[in-house]
Amino acid sequence: MEISPSLLLLFEVPQSEVRAKLDELVSKQADIHFDQMERLGDAGSVLIFNGLTFDCDFNPESALKPERRKVFSTLGDDAICSALAISLHSHIEHGLAVPEIAKAFLNFGAVCARNLQASAVVWQPTGLQADTGYFLEVVQSYVDGGVFPVLPVVDFIAEKPGYLRSKGLADFCGQEFELQSGQLDQQELIRRAIRLAHDLATNGSIDDSQEVADLDPANLIHLEPSDDGMLLHCRITSKSEQIEPLC
Repeated sequence: MEISPSLLLLFEVPQSEVRAKLDELVSKQADIHFDQMERLGDAGSVLIFNGLTFDCDFNPESALKPERRKVFSTLGDDAICSALAISLHSHIEHGLAVPEIAKAFLNFGAVCARNLQASAVVWQPTGLQADTGYFLEVVQSYVDGGVFPVLPVVDFIAEKPGYLRSKGLADFCGQEFELQSGQLDQQELIRRAIRLAHDLATNGSIDDSQEVADLDPANLIHLEPSDDGMLLHCRITSKSEQIEPLC
């Protein structure tokens, strides 16, 4: 079964225990039920949560890759006994670009992580691993109307000083971005990157050139989409600085 994009729940107990907890969750929670029209066999299930369909795979060997980067996680690889991959069903596989579906997907992942007592959560497109407690906190805040949970799902690649590139954001809005500044250090760039990722995941991609306010009122962020719209060039400059054309 195709399991990308998906959420991967990691457990320190055998698969049989996780499966029993999943069956118990379905039996007790009225808004979650098995799709009786589709079966994945003993390895997995098709579940419906609040009207959306999800594939749950208990044998995601291809997902258990050592390249996971632990952002907010203390779980060691040698402690993992089993895993559960959760994906949007094929008929809505690109649905993460719709904010309501993305929120529902993350909420379902959080419900499963809490009730199945996962030790860690991995967002597979970026390979970011977070402890369950942190994941639950930021997703619950998002579900309750807070900010998009950027850090567990979007990675930021620093290829050189004064430069960051997003990875994984396109799943939520169809667009990645690169952020540049000749004055700010990497920590300040990350603050801006988190804000940009939230805005794009919440409001959608940018399709025209524009300027937006920076966190520092003395600066502006210049936004310029690439010709194909898949990359957003972002550059921070002071309001008094001579603006040069973006490459």
